[in-house]
Amino acid sequence: MTTPTGQGTVRLTSDDLRGTHHAEIVVFTKDAQGAGAIGVCYNNLGLPDDMSDTQFDARFRALDPDVLKVAFHGDAVWMNGPRRAVMDSATAEVLDEGKVTPVGDIPMRTVATVHVPDLDLFLGSERPPYTQLTVGRTTEWVFARGQQVYELVAPTGNVHVMQSCSQHVDPSLTLEQLPTLGERLQLPEGWQYRVRTLDEDLVVRAQRGGGDAHIVFDELENNYQRVDG
Repeated sequence: MTTPTGQGTVRLTSDDLRGTHHAEIVVFTKDAQGAGAIGVCYNNLGLPDDMSDTQFDARFRALDPDVLKVAFHGDAVWMNGPRRAVMDSATAEVLDEGKVTPVGDIPMRTVATVHVPDLDLFLGSERPPYTQLTVGRTTEWVFARGQQVYELVAPTGNVHVMQSCSQHVDPSLTLEQLPTLGERLQLPEGWQYRVRTLDEDLVVRAQRGGGDAHIVFDELENNYQRVDG
């Protein structure tokens, strides 16, 4: 379903997402001063295709970030994926009036912006996990009653629910392994990995410019969003 919203954005709703393959690239432009950069995120979540998981993963991994950097006029490109969705349905406002942009031979939409305070650190092999990033987007993830959710609980008590499982660091990681993922993670002191079965739908919202998405990655680059309100 597609619904027009504000200038240049449309609201899209996609169902039956759990386990579906997707990926993202983030095109960064360095700040005029300092070490930070602003990133524009392109993602294909909710865009149907006729590829198997294996075909999609191979196609995404074949993309060359240096070629994409030139094509998108950026200073750097981060390859975020391939991934598997953990939410069951999603509603999101996408940018550029929902225009589909080819990223190599994968169609994607412009979905969000993100600022990182230190681009070199973020792109380096030692990118710090368990560090919050703020992503400018309007989204509503729905995790259905009866499904399991996988959460990181911070020392502050903030709860972050996994929205997507990454196969970038560990290509063999699957949703079926998530119930025992906590045994693999090197959690910082005070952090907890928690598995719950929902007795009612869990809705996780973010509002661009007001309640932006607060994101945490673990060391396997699984992606969790903070549950607010």
